[in-house]
Amino acid sequence: MKAELEEFNVQVATINPGPFETGFNDRMFEEKWKWSHQNEYFTSRDSIAETEKVLEEQYDPEDMIAKMVEVIEADSHHFRTAFPQETENNMKSFEQETWEEKV
Repeated sequence: MKAELEEFNVQVATINPGPFETGFNDRMFEEKWKWSHQNEYFTSRDSIAETEKVLEEQYDPEDMIAKMVEVIEADSHHFRTAFPQETENNMKSFEQETWEEKV
């Protein structure tokens, strides 16, 4: 989309939010439990429960809204914005680990 809209002077950015308390993350985990069948799938219920701990530490959505407004109103910005900083750090770390992973 970025390449397609450049000729029209339209800037495109991606915003990757961390776990904000909007209800979206809660619904995502509820659905995982509906489809979890211990004897049929590889992901164990313990693994799902471990990842679900993120729900205990969700951020205030107002902070994300402020960040989105900041990016949208800026004359210039990075193509990708991850917020909060912890989310950006985690994304970069995960990407680096998987990039260097040997199989």
